[in-house]
Amino acid sequence: MMPDQNAAGNLGLFRIIFSFFYIWHLSTQFFENLSGLPSIHWSHNLYLLRYFFKDLGEPLPIAFFNILESCLIVALVLLLFGYKTRIATFLVLVLGGLVEALHTATDIQRATVILTFYIPLFMLITNRWGDTYSADSFLEYCKSGTYISPSESYWIYSLPARSVLIVLSVLFFSSAVFKISLGGQWLVYPELISNLVLHRTIKSAVLGLPLNPLAPFISQTPVLHHSLRITTLLFEGFFFLSLFSRTLRDFFVSLALIFHSFNAIWLAVTFTSVLIGYGLFIDWEALKENIWPQQKHYWQNNIDPNILIFGILFLSILIGILWSQDIIIQRLFNLDGLINVSTIWYPVFPFSLCWFAVNVIKMFKKEWN
Repeated sequence: MMPDQNAAGNLGLFRIIFSFFYIWHLSTQFFENLSGLPSIHWSHNLYLLRYFFKDLGEPLPIAFFNILESCLIVALVLLLFGYKTRIATFLVLVLGGLVEALHTATDIQRATVILTFYIPLFMLITNRWGDTYSADSFLEYCKSGTYISPSESYWIYSLPARSVLIVLSVLFFSSAVFKISLGGQWLVYPELISNLVLHRTIKSAVLGLPLNPLAPFISQTPVLHHSLRITTLLFEGFFFLSLFSRTLRDFFVSLALIFHSFNAIWLAVTFTSVLIGYGLFIDWEALKENIWPQQKHYWQNNIDPNILIFGILFLSILIGILWSQDIIIQRLFNLDGLINVSTIWYPVFPFSLCWFAVNVIKMFKKEWN
């Protein structure tokens, strides 16, 4: 697969989107609620930290959770502005990994490794998502006149997206294998989807979530629920084909968004953190140019570098401090609870349907031509 067009600009814009998404993700987690658990819980469930926690006689204080999360917020704001990007990425990887480990110790079914581990890790290794749309790129331009065009398509800018795509392919393929062979009943239990949609509709009603209006129709239509069962297995089993061409990649990624949207909206199965991983395959630079076209040297202005650095450090520390004070800052990021792990899929669903339709049309046009 050839490097994507606008790869450098896409990676820089993705860094900004990733940071906003991560901060929003944290705003929905209620991390400080974990402070009431006894210390023995952490020593039993966190292998790497068990020696640190084993001698604690009291539950971890709430200040520990507040400080840890605030430090992660500071690192994310630095990453958002692209200042000391590599250090900020390292802090996001380490601090985010610790926060996620503490969450996972209470809920082993959490699936946030794309957000908290793989993306920061691949970005840390390549160290390129601070080359555009960042304070680092501005400071380098002021110092040496070096400028990297957002339209640059050098292969290393596409490497993180390629790596994430491999991870997604492995995860989907392993899911298909589990469903088929490792105790799964997706091939031998024909009523599985029929019962699943009804069970999940009941669960949604209990949780106060939107109900699936198609649940009775799906459960009573064998052709439909059999088709959904087989289609799911085919999609997960053949997602790895996305590695072989950009056309197939866009096709499977748009289909994956439909898959996740349907599960989140009507089956109450939300793997919302994985959503940011698919953002790596969108041409953000092209979208930006259509909305807000700019001249080549977008950093050419009268901003004083020292004032910029001071402003970024001040804002990141301020947001980090305010984050743990239980004020409006967290509610701003999720619109006072309006955007949560379920509702965020409502705009994604129609977008993914349109993207999927465009990809299918492109594939047919390419075939006929």
